[in-house]
Amino acid sequence: MNDQRKTKKALIQELNALKYAESIINTVREPLIILDHDLRVITASRSFYEFFKVKPEETEGKLIYDPGNRQWNIPKLRKLLKDILPQKTTFDNYEVEHDFTTIGRRVMLLNAGQIKRVLGKELQDIGFMVIRELRNDPELRKIKVIAVTSFAMRGDREKALQAGFDEYVTKPINTRTFPELIKQVLFEVQP
Repeated sequence: MNDQRKTKKALIQELNALKYAESIINTVREPLIILDHDLRVITASRSFYEFFKVKPEETEGKLIYDPGNRQWNIPKLRKLLKDILPQKTTFDNYEVEHDFTTIGRRVMLLNAGQIKRVLGKELQDIGFMVIRELRNDPELRKIKVIAVTSFAMRGDREKALQAGFDEYVTKPINTRTFPELIKQVLFEVQP
């Protein structure tokens, strides 16, 4: 029981650290974008969305080249992310010039660095750790949990349901059908 409390406490600390990191990202004045190892957008700062005139739902979970009608499909950026970053792990003030459809011609000085882990855990594993803890706790196992992700890969839905999530939803969320899905999960109503 004591080990379970320690694990719950560690999970809560990790989730609080993630919320804290998100709040820091949103206070950064310069546009900031966080990518996963496959170059898909995990999140971006509010200033990124405002400056490049894109929305989170059309950005998160997508390849870096896709947001804003593929305006980020820049050959020099591709070379930088595919060839240079894996070898150097960081770079500073790498100049990329591009004519964006929404904001016009811009010269950007890009900085990047690889972040391998968050608090010793892979980001995508945190949700699975939480569900495992909930399902193993007799007092908490009946809590309904829906996995929501912007990183949908083939087989993820099956993995999530097998891990113990009650349902699996990908972003962008359909606001017309989502309330019905919640009702189905909460009250175990068949569609």
